[in-house]
Amino acid sequence: MLTNAQRVSYLLDSMLRYREKVKCTNCGSDECTILDRKYVFTRLFECNSCHLYFRHPVERTEVNLKFYQKEYAEKDNITAEVPEPAQLAGLKETKFLKGNKNADRYSQIFQKLLPGKEKISVLDYGSSWGYISWQLIEKGYDVQSFEISKPRADYGNTHLGLNIVTNEEMLRPDVDIFFSSHVIEHHPSIPSMIQLAKKLLKPGGYFIAVSPNGSKAYRERDPFGFHKAWGKVHPNYLNADFYSSIFSNHSFYLGSSPFNIAGIAPLASSVKIKDDLSGEELLAIVKL
Repeated sequence: MLTNAQRVSYLLDSMLRYREKVKCTNCGSDECTILDRKYVFTRLFECNSCHLYFRHPVERTEVNLKFYQKEYAEKDNITAEVPEPAQLAGLKETKFLKGNKNADRYSQIFQKLLPGKEKISVLDYGSSWGYISWQLIEKGYDVQSFEISKPRADYGNTHLGLNIVTNEEMLRPDVDIFFSSHVIEHHPSIPSMIQLAKKLLKPGGYFIAVSPNGSKAYRERDPFGFHKAWGKVHPNYLNADFYSSIFSNHSFYLGSSPFNIAGIAPLASSVKIKDDLSGEELLAIVKL
């Protein structure tokens, strides 16, 4: 969600940088195909090599860092905006059901992937102010939290008693699950995020990412929703072809919302599962 001033700034930046060379932000290929366009100057490309959909002009790292400190906001007034004390008390009392940020569906996935494990360790990567981290801790998980925005991290640490760090070097290795909910579509460097996951996960641990769904099945079902979901706030548009390409040597499960919890199970070697991909959210589970 952008203010009018942010929209104008975004449009001007797109106009000024329109003729910059188009190059995939994941693999660096300049062999790309245009898929969509907004306001003439902002375009969505597909990399012909790795199949990432990405917005051009691409996001600059320093601009991305500044934007997510305080400027980023969402319509739900919860994802990026911290609640007042009375609202927070109500959210905790109802286990975040009222704010539609309940973590049960994620916990169910974790339990299906690691059945019988007594203490599952999870890294909540891009935790915002910690509403998912807090719920997972309440459920008995061993949770680490990382957030790029220092104000949101400070809020979660102060008001939820968390230990959200803003420096990736402070994260402990040997986690069972590297989890992100609506983070990877914002990230200025998907390769660095995946490399971090490989560094921190136990052998055979799971990389799990939930994001807006750019897959062909969703685009065909809801062309307007597909068009609306990419832009300033979402410079990356994840899709099943991209995950299949970059994780071709790994076992994976790809599905969409509503998540088919019953169809999720521990991933055996060489298993590649593509479930229904027509939903609004994309779920990627990869065994690394």
